[in-house]
Amino acid sequence: MDTTKIHSEFISLLHQNGEKQDFCCHYWSRGTRRLSRNIIELSGSINCLIYFKVISKKSYNSYKWGVTANRIDELKQSDMKWVLLLLYESASTGYFITAEDVNRYLSLSIWPLGKDGDYKVATGSYLQFNKKPFQSFSEFLNFLINNCK
Repeated sequence: MDTTKIHSEFISLLHQNGEKQDFCCHYWSRGTRRLSRNIIELSGSINCLIYFKVISKKSYNSYKWGVTANRIDELKQSDMKWVLLLLYESASTGYFITAEDVNRYLSLSIWPLGKDGDYKVATGSYLQFNKKPFQSFSEFLNFLINNCK
């Protein structure tokens, strides 16, 4: 599945589950002058921001994401709870990373900052505090409920 389909499916699953779990979701627009398609705001029974990045296939036996440093700074300044999701291969598989873990990765310089302004994140030691990815949307939702209620 390509990244556009994964992105669309993830948003669709959020909307469907929001109806069941009593939360609303929409693209977050307060962080920058333009709407971000990679940051979703949840409100209702769950209140937080979800910054998600999608990769559709492995590169040299690992998954690699570019996490935009400016977006992380905006999330930190938002005064809202937030999490980072690194999705791979589908809308239901990925890594759930709390804001605290993101800050730990950055403070320990585990995620290098590229010249393009993205933190370079990959599977393996780059995700040493988040070794086990979620394997279903319901598993992701449980992580979300436990961290953002």
